[in-house]
Amino acid sequence: MSANSAPTWSSRVIIRVGAISAALAVAATLASTSGPSPVGPATEAATAATTTTTSESPTVKTAATTALQTTPATFFRPATFNVLGADHTAPGGNRKGWDSGVVRIERVVQLITQNSLDVVGFQEFQPPQAVRFQELTGTSWQTYPGVNNPAGPSVNSIGWRTDVWTLLEARTLPIPYFDGAPSRMPAVLLQNVQTGRRVWFFNTHNPADVRGPAQQWRDAGFAMEVALANELRAAYPDAPFISFGDKNDRDRYYCSVAPGSGMWSASGGYLDGATCSPPSGGAIDWIMGTNNVFFNGYTRLWNDFVSQTSDHPLYYANAVVPASRPVGVDHIVVVAVPGLTSTVVRKMGTELSELDRMALGGASTRNARTATESTSPDAGLVSILTGRRVFPKAGGHGVGSKPTLPSTVHESAGQYVSGIFDLAHNTSRRTSFVSSRPQTKLVRESWNKRSGGTDPYGKDDGTAKFDQVKMARDDAAAVAWWRDKMATSPAALSVIELSGAAQAGAAEGWTGDAYQKAVRKLSRRVASIRRGIDRQAEMKGTTLLVVTGTSGAQRTTGSSRTWVESYRVPMWVTGPGVPAGADLYSLNPSLLYPGKDQVSYSGTQPLRVGDLANLVTRTLGLPPVPGATQDVDQRFQVFDPLTVPGA
Repeated sequence: MSANSAPTWSSRVIIRVGAISAALAVAATLASTSGPSPVGPATEAATAATTTTTSESPTVKTAATTALQTTPATFFRPATFNVLGADHTAPGGNRKGWDSGVVRIERVVQLITQNSLDVVGFQEFQPPQAVRFQELTGTSWQTYPGVNNPAGPSVNSIGWRTDVWTLLEARTLPIPYFDGAPSRMPAVLLQNVQTGRRVWFFNTHNPADVRGPAQQWRDAGFAMEVALANELRAAYPDAPFISFGDKNDRDRYYCSVAPGSGMWSASGGYLDGATCSPPSGGAIDWIMGTNNVFFNGYTRLWNDFVSQTSDHPLYYANAVVPASRPVGVDHIVVVAVPGLTSTVVRKMGTELSELDRMALGGASTRNARTATESTSPDAGLVSILTGRRVFPKAGGHGVGSKPTLPSTVHESAGQYVSGIFDLAHNTSRRTSFVSSRPQTKLVRESWNKRSGGTDPYGKDDGTAKFDQVKMARDDAAAVAWWRDKMATSPAALSVIELSGAAQAGAAEGWTGDAYQKAVRKLSRRVASIRRGIDRQAEMKGTTLLVVTGTSGAQRTTGSSRTWVESYRVPMWVTGPGVPAGADLYSLNPSLLYPGKDQVSYSGTQPLRVGDLANLVTRTLGLPPVPGATQDVDQRFQVFDPLTVPGA
């Protein structure tokens, strides 16, 4: 499962736990569309959401916004381990010369600690081993059924770290074992302590053929597993289902379980219509999960220490459950606008009819921030695509850290850089990118067939991450091309860069008539994009539309990164579930409203354009972009939380 397009997540990602805010009332009247910049997010929201088209027209005010918290992304490390039952190495057992089960379980605890495991499915976890495990771990781990269960011990248990997971519910299922005799296999519903995410875990040991042919009993157990997965998904739609176990089956298990349960394996494999392709490798120990949990960094650990502990390898993976996604949003269109300043947007007021419409009908701010290291259009665009800051030594993408552009983003970062196009395309979603700025050839070259990474998720969708890509001569051609493509082949993810405002500002200055005319024309281009969405039956009513400045004004000489007109940019979001007339800072009270400051990366952060990367992934039900440094837990909120499952 390792792939350069999706590098391994850290084994312990610290999730920030944002406070759940009380309701924030945001309402005010607009005194003057050309007056001084409002102070504070509430005033800004009211100003952005209030417009007067004539002296007779009514004033529209923003409604109160309730800043609730939805479930963020949840990272953990699951494992499965057949620890070789104590009776195998006891006197008279069939593993002569081995250490006792009690001694070997001490090694199991060491392996768990060394590999930062959060939750483990144990097979052949017999009472002497279960007792010793509890003695060694104390209250730091809990097991079920373990040994202290009213129904009696089970030789198959699930264990979890109590500082990471809390038990909500537990049950056992009588799975056929040798000769079809039922053996109780555990299922537990655990809740992540930091994020509140609930996950079902199931652990089985299906019979081998050592006492005669047992395929019929394995098949029966596999069918029961599918039924359980479906039952729990229906009863707990917000809770993924993960299955561990020694299935004693190398290939048949996957294609018996995956089609009927919507599960995939941490070790690979995929379904494509009627075709089922099990993962290579031939292991009989499995980690499977429903397709709303994503695996990465799958590891088979087999060394001298493990081989002295058990006759099975230890298998584990990095897993992430994406943040709660909104209902009914299946497409995202991001309009990236270099050279768009918050000042000109504020001063032009009602002339920006389409952007006013977006402010009235959705959430917005005129006080988002670029990256601190560079306010260049290239740095801003790549931050949106990757969720990274700029400087490579701090995990950034590198674009904008040097005066000249690299041939690919990966070259500037010194490593493969995953982005939103990777995740969308690798999960078989259609993608589209168009730009009217020649420098964005860098984007096309970074994720084309030659430079794009391999696909670690399900079916191999190839290294080229764009289904549709175009470098257009100007904004009009870019919008026309995109609308033509969407009419016949709608994309789940579109990024459209419009450069007319940046070109006018650079040529004629950032406050003059030519620049203001270009921004008005931009507004009309956005209206055309919105009409294209509305005319596409599949996209109408299911599309999140984001318009954002990627950079503000740029100085003709010297650096622009400390100039407020360069690092302060506007942002608008509309679509299903986005509250009308809302302020993005009020929806995100854990963010810092920055005033006129360009805030460093230490401490509480303002809203940055790079936060859009993981808004995209969350909205599509995808995990955070691997390697992202901004909004890695997908907390950036643009939706009414009451419309999002798991609020």
